Order: sequence, then structure tokens, then C-alpha cells
Amino acid sequence: MLHLVIGMDWTANRREIINRISSDVRRGMGRRILLVPELISHDMERRLCEAAGDTASRYAEVLSFSRLASRVTECMGNRARQCLDNGGRMVAMAAAARSLHSRLKAYASVETKPEFLTGLLDAVDEFKRCCITAEDLKHAASRTEGSFAQKLEELSLLLDAYDGLCAQGKRDPRDMETLLLEQLEDSDYGEKHIFYIDGFPDFTRQHLAILEHLIRVSPNVTISMNCDVPSSKRLAFEKTGDTAAQLIRCAQKAGVEVRIETVKSNPSPLSPLREFLFQGDINTLTEPVNALSVCRGESVYQECLGAAEKVMDLVRGGCRYRDISIVCGDMGTYQNVLDLVFHRCEIPLYRSGTDDILQKSIISGILSALDAVLGGFDRKDVMRYLRSALS
Repeated sequence: MLHLVIGMDWTANRREIINRISSDVRRGMGRRILLVPELISHDMERRLCEAAGDTASRYAEVLSFSRLASRVTECMGNRARQCLDNGGRMVAMAAAARSLHSRLKAYASVETKPEFLTGLLDAVDEFKRCCITAEDLKHAASRTEGSFAQKLEELSLLLDAYDGLCAQGKRDPRDMETLLLEQLEDSDYGEKHIFYIDGFPDFTRQHLAILEHLIRVSPNVTISMNCDVPSSKRLAFEKTGDTAAQLIRCAQKAGVEVRIETVKSNPSPLSPLREFLFQGDINTLTEPVNALSVCRGESVYQECLGAAEKVMDLVRGGCRYRDISIVCGDMGTYQNVLDLVFHRCEIPLYRSGTDDILQKSIISGILSALDAVLGGFDRKDVMRYLRSALS
């Protein structure tokens, strides 16, 4: 049976999923699998242990799709093959392009350029997520004409050659979900486990194929989706609504019963605003939202100064710095001003995010030197190196 848990408040949905697994644990019902995205797997493990108690790990397990693949491999007694890292994938793709040098025409002039290889790997990722094979690309090329047909045919050759190299050595990490589906079909792992899925706004075609199998063979699959109704027309829930409708069609195609359950939203001071934030005019609110204050600054500096003043007011009222979050739409615009203002106000500021390593002076200097040498000391490359911190 497929249980589809839907609701406009994702926190209420998550609490409902955790409570259901906790109830199973308290009754001693084991072999429960909670599938979540990799980024929140640790947090979900902590939440499950808090709700279900110390014995939760004896009956339930939190996994991502990649960890599920490893777990199924272990249960089948197979030895997991190592996967290529990003550098290995780049080398494998370069080798595949080099082996097809005499057959490439549309991509002959760029086959060894790092930018082309990076873009090609991105395309391979997309093809594998959508379960598009080299044969599919070749078939599509036969149905088109001109340069586009030539490019599709060469992409099919490159993908086929790349897969051939991966088959001889380490596996491409994007093939793990495909291997997982094959192993699930060859084993009784799905029949023996109850699955709960939460935290996904949508699924790739690889994931959908795995879910189709689990819905068909597992005694019970519960999937949480953050939407109001399947096939929702609301802008905020359009993607998840379409995904929920896809899951229903998968279950109906397999002849599996579907039960849709709606979870009520948790009441909060911002609940009235949430109803109209992404679908409609906020001015249609019948009552003012006292928990929300809207301020406007004439410059980024004034906005940051206003934020610093608000933080100091909250701290004076007993709030802790770690309980306060500042969210910026464009960190590149606000970063330097925020650092300056908060430093002057003696407010400790921790910035969470990632920096592009290619923007680091040492890395860019080394890359510019390599570009100058490999490019025959082209004037533009040499000048870029001379302007770097390492010249």
C-alpha cells in the first residue's frame, strides 16, 4: 500500500513521519527504513533517536539513496565497487574523447578543452538522472537532421565510450542508483522492509524507478510531500504536487492501493501570511500579522546597520547570538558591509556558505601560469598571470 502524506507545513509532515516510525519502534516492529536526502540524514537520525528512544537503531534506520545502495549490496553479500571522484571522471571522459578523435566532427575542435569536458560530464549527469542511455541518444539523432543530429550522435558515442571505460575500472557514481534498482529486483530486500520517504520536493527518473519498485513489492510505503493537493496549481506547491500525482500514477499502474492523508499545519503567528506569500496578494490578509515587521533602507549599509541594531536589541532582551539568523538574497553584495558593520558594533558574526576556490589568489595564480604555458604564452594569459598575487 502507498500512504501519501501531504500538507502545506513541511515541519508538521516531518513530525508525522517521525511519530509513525516511533510508534512502530515502541511496538517492536523492525525493518523500518527512512529515506531522506543526504544533506539532512544526520539531522533526521538525531530527531528519530530523540522521538523513538535509545532502541531506535534496533528497529529503524535512516538512509539516503546512496547509502541504501551500499546497504543492499552488503545484504546481498556483494563487494561494493569503488567510484570515481571528480578528477577521475574528468580523466575518463578525456580518454573517451581521445579514443573517438577520428569519429568526432562537431566536437573535434574542443574535445580536449577542460571547459568542454566539464560541460560534457554535466550532460552525462543529467542523462543518467533521467535514465537516458547512449542508445536513446542515437535513436534521437536518427529522428533529427543537420548539425543537431550530428551532435546527438557524437554525444551517444562519447557516453558509450565513457561507460565502457567505467565498466573496466571504477564505477561512475551516477550509476549507483541504477545498480541499486538492479539489486533490489534481484533480491527480496524491498519485500522485507517498510519504507518511509521524507524531505524530497521531487525525484529524478532514477529515484522514481526505485520508488516504483518499492511501491510494487513493499508491504507499505509512506511518502511525505509538501503540497496542498496532488497536481496542485498553487505556485509554491506546483512541483511537489506534480510529483505526488506521479507517485499516485505509479501505484495505480502497479495495482497498488493508494491512501492520501492530509496533515494539518502547525499554528504559528506567521500562518496567515504563509497562505498568500507565494500565491496571491498579501494585501488580502484580513488581520495584521504582528509577528512580522517590514523595513526599508535606502542603501545596503543602512540595511546592515538596521540589522545590527535589531540584533543588539534582541541580545539586551535576553536573546543569544546563536539564536539569531540573518538571511541575505545576495551574499556577495552584503558580505563586506555586514562584516564591517557587525565588527564595529562588536557583534560576533559567523557566515555559513561556500567560496569559489577558483577565486582564491593562489589557485587563480597557478591556473593562470598553467594557461600561459599551455597556451603558447598568449599575451592575455601572460598578463593575467602578471596581475596575480604570485607573479
